[in-house]
Amino acid sequence: MTQRRAKGSAPVQLYSGHAYRFLEKLGCKPNDQLHFLLVSDSKGKNRGHSFATELPAITLRKPFRSLEKLAPRIKLFSRRNKLVNVLWLNKKGYAVFVEINGRESEKDSPFNAIRAQFIDVDLNKISARCKTKEQIQQKIDAILSDPSEQLQSITLTQNKNGQYQLLAQRTRQRVAELKKQFLNKHGERIKDTMIVETKNGYHIYWIMQDGNINKFVPIQKALAQTFDSDPMITNLSRVMRIPGFYHMKNPESPYMVKVIQWGREKPFTQEELIKRLELKPAVTSKIKQKRRKLHARKTS
Repeated sequence: MTQRRAKGSAPVQLYSGHAYRFLEKLGCKPNDQLHFLLVSDSKGKNRGHSFATELPAITLRKPFRSLEKLAPRIKLFSRRNKLVNVLWLNKKGYAVFVEINGRESEKDSPFNAIRAQFIDVDLNKISARCKTKEQIQQKIDAILSDPSEQLQSITLTQNKNGQYQLLAQRTRQRVAELKKQFLNKHGERIKDTMIVETKNGYHIYWIMQDGNINKFVPIQKALAQTFDSDPMITNLSRVMRIPGFYHMKNPESPYMVKVIQWGREKPFTQEELIKRLELKPAVTSKIKQKRRKLHARKTS
């Protein structure tokens, strides 16, 4: 009698080494303490029960030197120092995220390493915010009149300030088309990057060496503007989905997050990235203060 293979087991075996290699590619050192965040991916529905319940976020950690090399074997320490199997929680509906940049040690300690500059290209959603119902209706009409668009849902809400918020979600077929278009359009500019494919788009990483922490946020903002990607992906503590685990927003159709391009061996410098992509990062207030102090010394 043949054993029935569990749903999604083949992708797990195929991409089981992606999580470790992803972190290795980011330049994680043996003594680096890695910080993970697990959050509910299935909108609060706890499968296996007849009722809906909120799945609490879980913070986990482990030194890179102790991390298992295959996703099914990865066990991380909880706040109470208990080891938990990450793939088991992932299949229960938790999305698996990892903090990209490096901290000195503990979760609340300062950052001391810029491992990458990166963007989140989400091709699934169309969002808009307008002051009046007439304006938001014009946005809806424009979307519906576009013959190339394929939508599975449109949601309209009104916030406390009276503004109307539109959120339209595209079909899987349309997202697949837009993925191809994005790669064709930006292929030359992202040919040396590490690319993680998610259900709704791509996470693209420029691996860094000797990155200046003060330059991180301005470069993030400039990258988001250049690639029309998520403008919220700018903070030092940003967590991103880790490959080798499932996107579980639709538990009946889990999607394996995976690396489709590992990128070049030599890391980028921030200066090289700015020059290559012709970025125009805004000068932060801290850098302005340093320049003013330096100028004052020279003129005194």
